[in-house]
Amino acid sequence: MLRSSASLAWRGLGPRSHYYPPRWVEVMSAWSPQRYRFEGERAGISSDVLDAAIQISERIRGVDPRLPPILTLRHLSVLTDTPYSYLRKVASRTGGRYKRVLFKKKVPGRPRYREIHIPEESLCKIQQWITNRILRNTNAHPASYAYHPDSRPVFAAGKHCGCRWLLKVDIVDFFHTISEGNVFSALMELGYTSLLCFELARITTMISPADRKVLRTAPNKWNAIPSYKNIREGFLPQGAPSSPMLSNLVMKRLDGQLADLANSHRFKYTRYSDDLAFSTVHDLTLETVKRFKRLVLSALSAAGFKHNRQKTVIRGPGAGRIVLGILVDGTTPRLPKEYKDALRQHLYYLNSPVHGPSKHAEARNISVSTLYHHIRGKIGWAERVEPDFGRKCLAEFEKVAWPPFDRDR
Repeated sequence: MLRSSASLAWRGLGPRSHYYPPRWVEVMSAWSPQRYRFEGERAGISSDVLDAAIQISERIRGVDPRLPPILTLRHLSVLTDTPYSYLRKVASRTGGRYKRVLFKKKVPGRPRYREIHIPEESLCKIQQWITNRILRNTNAHPASYAYHPDSRPVFAAGKHCGCRWLLKVDIVDFFHTISEGNVFSALMELGYTSLLCFELARITTMISPADRKVLRTAPNKWNAIPSYKNIREGFLPQGAPSSPMLSNLVMKRLDGQLADLANSHRFKYTRYSDDLAFSTVHDLTLETVKRFKRLVLSALSAAGFKHNRQKTVIRGPGAGRIVLGILVDGTTPRLPKEYKDALRQHLYYLNSPVHGPSKHAEARNISVSTLYHHIRGKIGWAERVEPDFGRKCLAEFEKVAWPPFDRDR
């Protein structure tokens, strides 16, 4: 429920009172400094304070008119219906807990785990607001194909179709490598004040009790606010709703550098989260591609990222060129033969009177419900990559005599 501007308190931080925009600013189709000033003067706010608030708000709107003007942490608390005291605790690293979940994943040569950090409900709510109201109104670099509306892996793969050479680079611990300082710098590009950017960076990053990394970035040192001091630097938690789009914002400058590097060496560049792909249709030598690879890895290292040696590969003529699980050695994106054969086999067993869904699920040691959603998901992927093949598989899937189960689970 929206509060009227008259009902809002004009609170401040420190000895001087600061005016922040009432909620009508959020829902207006266009920013109106005239109405803003009128409302402020009617509330008894001084001209100096209004001038400063309007200047900041217009700076933010100048970056992108879709961005909401936010002046202070207290202003954010009003817009998000979040207690100011809670936001201060999160920014001070004394509040905002995460649940740590480990998922085992196989890496050649050694077992590893993927760390997921799920924010508590109150923190998740504010991170979702930041995502929906701020981050969704920013633009990723054109080479980025993940974590923004209307983008799909097949679009990224399609950029590399018909290539002769393909270089694939995987970034190790992508989210956890993006630091609190990186987020701060990216948010500063949106026109918000440095203190608010620092507080937003604290709200969207976390520190691990086991992490002993000392702060490197000067903007994080706020001597005027003792509670904000911390010797450890936060990182972007994989599992927070704000992390995917923040990663795109942080990577925007590096994406531009890599795109320019690729273009200058007659390559195309795409990034899907931590998967980087470079391809060329030109008849280059392997040594030329290796030299280009060294330039790419050098740029990544300079930005603070490490590459996964096992997943960083060069594929040339005569080798299968696959981007994000999609074959790109032809003129159009295609599913690998192994994927199509496995899907055909599933559909054969599901429609077989000898086997059927129950026996097929039992043989795989999973429930019928899990099998249903697994196969339907694989068909959905096939529909996106090869629509004709996907439609044929869906028609076979719909012939299956599934036993009763809750299909919404």
